Formats: sequence, structure tokens, C-alpha cells
Amino acid sequence: MSTVFVKEAELKNLVVKKLTQAGLEAKVAQEVTDVLVHADKTGVHSHGVIRVEHYCTRLQAGGLNPAAKIHFAEVSPSVAILDSDDGMGHSALIAATDHAVKLAAETGLGFVSIKNTSHCGALSYFIERATREGKIAIAMTQTDTCVAPYGGAERFLGTNPIAFGFPVEDEEPMIVDMATSAIAFGKILHAKETGKHIGEGLALDKEGHITTDPHKIENLLPFGGHKGSGIALAIDALTGILMGANFSNHIVRMYGDYDKMRKLASLVIVIDPVKLGNPLFAAMMKTMVSELRAVRPMPGVEKVMAPNDPQVAYKMKCMQEGIPVAEGIYQYLVG
Repeated sequence: MSTVFVKEAELKNLVVKKLTQAGLEAKVAQEVTDVLVHADKTGVHSHGVIRVEHYCTRLQAGGLNPAAKIHFAEVSPSVAILDSDDGMGHSALIAATDHAVKLAAETGLGFVSIKNTSHCGALSYFIERATREGKIAIAMTQTDTCVAPYGGAERFLGTNPIAFGFPVEDEEPMIVDMATSAIAFGKILHAKETGKHIGEGLALDKEGHITTDPHKIENLLPFGGHKGSGIALAIDALTGILMGANFSNHIVRMYGDYDKMRKLASLVIVIDPVKLGNPLFAAMMKTMVSELRAVRPMPGVEKVMAPNDPQVAYKMKCMQEGIPVAEGIYQYLVG
């Protein structure tokens, strides 16, 4: 399938129009759009504008609240709970991140749990938002199940992503954003859309055999075997179970049951290094990242990169050439 290269402003306008037509208020539509286009700009197309059609379908079917009113319950000077009112997860995570930044600036730590929420897109967007304020950030969210636990042939875990972000003096932040599955489920959708296969050892077919054909995939595998399986379980506990929400196979599925609210849970933690006594944190991170890049590469590798380097380079390329969008997705957006 061919690819269309679209300038950021045009792509955002197309997405906002689709989302407002589906019933979202302009402010919320813009917030969702910013998160989606951020994902495409950084090469995470599985969490980009490919998701717009799904959100519109769920909004129109009644599985999302287009008029959601976010509410905070303050637990302590450092801890709060955000009730998303079954609205867009992107807006909920933006509000939670900003609130966690505020709490961290006052006390050194901001811990905000989010309940009654929905799919929020790429966690790196919210993490970057906090690092721009000079803060350290951690975010995680549960998802519906599509991952077999270590040694299993059927689903029990979500892709349950987690992200970390650290400010770096005079540079883009260092961000680590990853699913706990060996491959993000959204990348399977992208592979189907673009007609590509995935790598070996990432997913299982319905019989429990490893497959590279995205059309035959029944379940994904955890990254790192038992390690990824354990981390995914921990994230479900720190989000869904902590908030008394659903977990594992009890979670309403993203694709299917479009008329049901998903009631997901997420978590944002923000730390202010200055409050913890280190005003030089960003400068030290710059030294660390520089020394990392100076490590001698292994044979066949051009250079060692910091975790966020490929995303930053991809973003710069998109700014020059336009953001690549699968033609089928682009036709949906302009239709």
C-alpha cells in the first residue's frame, strides 16, 4: 500500500475535523489530535492517526463519553485520583500529567492515578510534557488482553506500556517508552494496513505457534520472556487493581463491544529533582547521554544511540518531508 506524506498542520486539521464530527468538543479533539500526530511524527505509527476511525466508531456507538467532565480527588499533598468520566484517555492523561507536575513542584512528588478512562495513545507525549518542565516522569497504563503470559498459549496480559522521561540540558529529553509485549499491538494493525510481516518470535497463532503473518496472529508474546510477563502483571496491579477497576480478561476489549465504556486505569508519577536536592540533574543527564553515545559500537552498528535519538531524528525528517500516512488512512481522513 502506498504512503502519503502530509504536512503537520494539514494532518491535524483533518483529524480535528473527524473527531469533532464524531461528537468531541473542539478542545478535546485538539488534545487527542496532538497526541496522535506526536506518535506519527516520532515513528510510532501504531499509535498515530490510524486510531481515528476506531475512536469515531466508539464515540458514535456510545462507548466513549464525548462530554466527559474530569474530576480530581486530592488524597494528600502529593497524591490525587483523576476520574476521567469515561472520556478520551488522551485528555485525561494530559490533565493528570499537568496536575502531577504541579504537585511535584510543591512537594517533590506528584502521584496521580486515573480511573474510568480509555485508550490514551503514546505515553511518550505525556512524559515529554513533564520533562519540558524540568521534571522526571513515569507513566503506565493497562490495556485489554492480547498477550500470552510466559509459557502460555492463550491471552491473559495486556500490552501494558510503561514510559520514563528525564530532562537533558540543552537537548531533547531522554525518553524510554515501551510496551511490555514483544511488539505493540498497534504495530500489528499497522502491518496489516501496509501489507508487511512482523519479525520472528513476537506473536502466536490460534494454535499457539509462532507466526510472522499479521493476519494469523491470535496473541502476542511478552518481551524478555518471564521478565516482560512479570512487569506487565505489575502494571495491571498498579493501575487497574489499585483503582478497584477491571484487570486482565475482565477488561472491555478495544476492538469490539463498542457500546461499552472501557473503565481503564492509568498512573502518572512526576518527580522534581530540584526538590530532592539536585538542581544539576539535567546537566548530569547531558553528560550521561553524551558518554553513552561515545561508547564504541559493536561490529555492524554505525553508532550507539540514546533511547530517544531515533525518534528525534524521525521527527526532524517529518518536519522537512511531511508525516507519512498510509493512503487508506489518509483517504478516510479526507473523506
